[in-house]
Amino acid sequence: MIVGDLFITPHAVRQFRERIPGMWRLKYEQALGLILRALRENTASVKPTPNGCGVSIRVRGELNFRAIAARGEGVKPAVVTILRSGK
Repeated sequence: MIVGDLFITPHAVRQFRERIPGMWRLKYEQALGLILRALRENTASVKPTPNGCGVSIRVRGELNFRAIAARGEGVKPAVVTILRSGK
């Protein structure tokens, strides 16, 4: 799935379901929809990752998490994993 200029990898959806409290109950498609909506509506900041190989997208709102995006195989960057928010 693509939101704007991002591709959401299946690994990122699995990590979202495993790492974000309460999301394990969701089906894959439901979790993907939440990620897409959160990235579209609740992005708080975008910063380079410490190693400089991608960006960390912080999402704040109903859901709080960080999406790590890196260069994808195609033209669009890909969200490669989801991390819990540090706060």
